Amino acid sequence: MNDYFQVWKNKNTLYIKPMIKVIYYKVYENNTLVTSRADAQSSLIPLHHPTPSTTIIIEYYHQDILAREQYSFRSYYANRQRTFQAGDILVASDNVKSELTGYMGHSALIVNENELIESPGSEPAIVQEPIQQFIDKHPIHAQFRPKEEKLGTKAAQYAQEYIGEYKENLKQGLTKPSFSFNLSQKLDDPWDKIYCSKLIWICYHFGADYTFENDHLWFSPEDLYHQLIENEEFEIVYQHEDVKFLIDI
Repeated sequence: MNDYFQVWKNKNTLYIKPMIKVIYYKVYENNTLVTSRADAQSSLIPLHHPTPSTTIIIEYYHQDILAREQYSFRSYYANRQRTFQAGDILVASDNVKSELTGYMGHSALIVNENELIESPGSEPAIVQEPIQQFIDKHPIHAQFRPKEEKLGTKAAQYAQEYIGEYKENLKQGLTKPSFSFNLSQKLDDPWDKIYCSKLIWICYHFGADYTFENDHLWFSPEDLYHQLIENEEFEIVYQHEDVKFLIDI
């Protein structure tokens, strides 16, 4: 790719500066025309909904040749400086069991700048752990944040109250909820069974009055990821360039 243009992205705005003399250029966001210039002037372009999968194509006429350049935002998201705040959601497409990578995945809810709450797939069914242990176990993951901060705060508060009640149950000899992917369980019953992405669902549903849609019998990490990445009420804080789910569960 020739460096005929300088391209910067700041939040949902794209800045394009031609570095050569062009007669005209057009800019496409995911194959949709967003601007057309008949000169070599810079452009400031509001983007519709940029994600790591967004592709920018610049079509231009230079030295009697029609050419194109393509830019991806994937590296931008993968290298962004990270912070953590209550309500952030981590979704991994990799698994501790490598043969399940891309199929099962894992997710967790951040409750403060250092810790998260998750259902790890074993007993105890719900744990509060350092964020770093998730990153170490699941490097191929994405981090999402609600644009409305109070949504995240409420979801995180519910998660902490939920794990508190769970620990009280354990003290009384009650394993409620227990970990299970049983398809007969109700998504909106927090005390029946629990798994990683159901934990996210109930914390936002009951804690923040925000409900993620469910397209199949169980609400998988893949469901969570694809809803978040297209969700205008959430933004991507970070995404590893290899995040990918292979099937729609």
